[in-house]
Amino acid sequence: MMSGDTGVLEYVFYCIGRCSFDRAKEISEKEEKAAGKNPQGSVLALSQLMASLGQLSAAEKMYFSLSFLTQTPNNPKAFRRKDARIPLQGMYGQIKQDLDRRLEILYRTPDTLGTESSSGFSFTAPSPTPSTSSIPTSGPAGQIPSAVVVHLSEQLSHFTTARLDMIEIYEQLHEMGLNRVGQYGSLLTKIEQVMTTYGKEFHHPALSPLESSFSLETEVLKHLISAQLRMLDWNFMASLVHLTHAHRRLQMWTSIQQAEERPAQLPGYRTSPTKTTTWPALLTWFSKYQTALLAKFSLYFHDVLSKQTTLPDLRNLMTKTVPDYHQKILQFQRKSDAHSVCVVLDTNGMDYRGAGYQLPGHQPEAPSGLNSYPLLFCYPPEKPAKHWAPIVMTLAEESRRLAEPDNIVTVSDRAMDRTYFAAQIEPRFYIVIVFEVKKSEKDVTVTQFLLDIVSQLRCSKTLESLKPAQ
Repeated sequence: MMSGDTGVLEYVFYCIGRCSFDRAKEISEKEEKAAGKNPQGSVLALSQLMASLGQLSAAEKMYFSLSFLTQTPNNPKAFRRKDARIPLQGMYGQIKQDLDRRLEILYRTPDTLGTESSSGFSFTAPSPTPSTSSIPTSGPAGQIPSAVVVHLSEQLSHFTTARLDMIEIYEQLHEMGLNRVGQYGSLLTKIEQVMTTYGKEFHHPALSPLESSFSLETEVLKHLISAQLRMLDWNFMASLVHLTHAHRRLQMWTSIQQAEERPAQLPGYRTSPTKTTTWPALLTWFSKYQTALLAKFSLYFHDVLSKQTTLPDLRNLMTKTVPDYHQKILQFQRKSDAHSVCVVLDTNGMDYRGAGYQLPGHQPEAPSGLNSYPLLFCYPPEKPAKHWAPIVMTLAEESRRLAEPDNIVTVSDRAMDRTYFAAQIEPRFYIVIVFEVKKSEKDVTVTQFLLDIVSQLRCSKTLESLKPAQ
């Protein structure tokens, strides 16, 4: 006897959608064995579907733990080898292969594709938390018609393909962290392609927990990558909009994990209210990435934000970001006795319009000369006016050297006893440290600070942290 097939299926998908993978696997395996006692017709098809759901639960657990990245070498070139498939890709590939093979058999079975209504059964969209009334307390084995199994199998096959594409995206993100180079444009295109291709491919009401989780995951990632791209354009409003959208969707996703579960009483199972106390590693990483971008936003647009509030209030808000770049720069400036630490933007060749709204059809005059290198942030807050011309000259003349990975350019003015250290954060964005004394170009305190803060602002460390520590 199956313990209420329709409710069991809904509950398994519900558990997978809220990352209760062990629970989903336990129920799937038990129902597979129960159905296997009468291996014929729709009961056999349901038993095989339950077997795939047990495998899917295990695969999803590995996916959300990000442990599949520990199976990849720290050699980025290995990610691009066509034959370098990691075990999780094999798991999803096997699930898809099994589903597709069974579908071929079901397609050849008479009456398999009959309408659901003719069988007297139809799914209704499951509530966020399945209730006891929505799950039959008893029922004959095989009460789910083969047509429903076909629909679910078809859509789960699409789901596994979507997961394979997402695995490649996370591998590319991790690779970008290792290479210290971000190809965010091409990555965003891939994410949007996944959303377009699979966004409506698993729409069966029973699969709504999986569809919701997938949609939130891809939307959060899309908005975070978009925010990163818009910051590269120094586009204040677009960056803010994408960060806001990402924050709201991330809140929705985490609320699903934090919600108290009130599982229905499934016959043959002991259930008690449980509450998710820890987030899956993937969800934790998304929160970490969002926080890193928010900290970066607060530094890149510090001058804009400072005009909207008082400096003490802004400072209080920045202390809540991780990392707190203002505090990090302040501590370095005091430790090294630097005259100034500046973040500078090169607007040459950009469609630079400044921050904020622009009137339709209004084309602001492009900045020129020293003004083509606006100061985005400075500590101490006063712009180092007497040093500005040498700073701009250094950035303009040393642009090629600065573009080299992890390269720090040092320029000394022997006559004036001045030393300038410059590093490129990202294309067009630079950090410059001014000393009014002669400093060695190998000064460890300075070079280590620059390498560290540049890596953090590029989000390289955040992308690297996708791979769990071993």
